[in-house]
Amino acid sequence: MIVGGGEIAFRKASLLCRAGARLHIQAEQISDEMRGLCDANGFTVSVSAYSSECLEDAALVVAATDDLAVNTAVSVDAKLNNIPVNVVDQPSLCTFIVPSIVDRSPIVIAISSSGSSPVLIRKLKELNESLVPGNIGELATLFKSYRQRVKDKFSSFDDRLRFWEQVVDSEVAELVYSGQTENAKVKMDSQLEDGIGNSKQGEVYLVGAGPGDPDLLTLKALRLMHKADIVLYDRLVSKQILQKIRADAEKIYVGKQSSDHSVEQ
Repeated sequence: MIVGGGEIAFRKASLLCRAGARLHIQAEQISDEMRGLCDANGFTVSVSAYSSECLEDAALVVAATDDLAVNTAVSVDAKLNNIPVNVVDQPSLCTFIVPSIVDRSPIVIAISSSGSSPVLIRKLKELNESLVPGNIGELATLFKSYRQRVKDKFSSFDDRLRFWEQVVDSEVAELVYSGQTENAKVKMDSQLEDGIGNSKQGEVYLVGAGPGDPDLLTLKALRLMHKADIVLYDRLVSKQILQKIRADAEKIYVGKQSSDHSVEQ
């Protein structure tokens, strides 16, 4: 249920609509955009003042009016009825926060500051919108269609992981990004037939940590750190940089200082 019928309520309704929600709109005034959305999707509308009875049968509530008294009443009533409630731009009245969304379905990136800085989140969303390829959702869909075939081809989890890492770094992704999905499928078939996941040969990279500031790492350094299965590091590598390493990677400390050598040369 959405309480409010203006521009902000419309944005929330559009987001919930894309998620497959069945909506009921409660407001004293309904914008043309909101009414059009409701008509197109079969949503119900009540043009009347809010009251606690409006929450009957609601599974989730969003309050998006410009009246603080109404928003507060919605929050109080929802909490009394154990209904999750979000009040736009009023974190103290919420029981859940709606994150900012970068939607490349089935790839979805959610960004939240727990209500502490909406402007900062907007900037982070803009950054992600510019960095994440528009067709990455198609790439995810393509990979999904090959998951069972890859599982049948490689019985070992490590082999499957190695195969997918090589595919992601190959021209398959660029073909999808440029709209050449059929060519990408041909390339996938070829790589799967070649069985490149069976290769046991690894690579060693040296990554300089610089003065310890993770923001000074190059994009290539970050990519290699995310890719590495085993990471050797010394005492000059900061904790902030270590946090950039893939969570399941094996980390081996090889630091040295006077009279304290953790490993032999």
